[in-house]
Amino acid sequence: MITFKKIFSNFSLSYIENAEECELPDYQLKYDHSLRVLDNCQEICDSLNLYEKSASTYKIAALFHDTGRFPQYLKYKTFSDANSCNHATLGVKYILRKKLLEDLPKSQLRIILGAVALHNRNVLPSNISKELKFTTEIVRDSDKIDIMGVLLKHMKGVEPLSSVPLLDLKEKPDELTESVLLSLEACKQAAYREMNCLNDFRLLLLSWSYDLNFKWTKKQMIERGIVERIFSQLPKNQRIEKLYVPIMKQLKS
Repeated sequence: MITFKKIFSNFSLSYIENAEECELPDYQLKYDHSLRVLDNCQEICDSLNLYEKSASTYKIAALFHDTGRFPQYLKYKTFSDANSCNHATLGVKYILRKKLLEDLPKSQLRIILGAVALHNRNVLPSNISKELKFTTEIVRDSDKIDIMGVLLKHMKGVEPLSSVPLLDLKEKPDELTESVLLSLEACKQAAYREMNCLNDFRLLLLSWSYDLNFKWTKKQMIERGIVERIFSQLPKNQRIEKLYVPIMKQLKS
């Protein structure tokens, strides 16, 4: 993975080194996040006793999953796909345009590009191959478990510099969007497009409990205190409190 880390680092640093000082934290956030997603991917692969040869596809896909975030932020100054472009498909375009993975076998590259393109979908297509589905699920789990911690840090004390990671959503105490809450009550993953405030974003993070695929990731969500931290930041009411038991049951399943 040393070679691929260098390729990714060179690509990312071309944006970081030319960034305005006020933009550096946002670029750096995505660079650091990508490296931690790679680490999470390695942990999942180890927990599944996967051979290094097969694991390399998953790890490369994990490392490059957010390639599109850099050109996205350069052009639009936001990480909100709704207000700019689909960063996943943009990542595929840049991997190809910059020939970042040109030395890989075409069959392996197709799987990696597919996982990058699909990693941010609310629901994966039902007609994809088992190999692509498995690769994408590993990337999604590796991604989610890290970004939850990143976002919760920003949510606790909202400052001007943290508005980009939080998709420019505002803190509106006690406000919740009904459709987002209903998704949680139905034990389903909520949708980005329905969010109107930071409490909705917190609920969306909780809803990811129902989209985690591996035992390691579910365990990490509990052990890292993510569930407790999210609930501590949400309004205190009966509907919110009732979400706790089914979420913990899902994570322990």
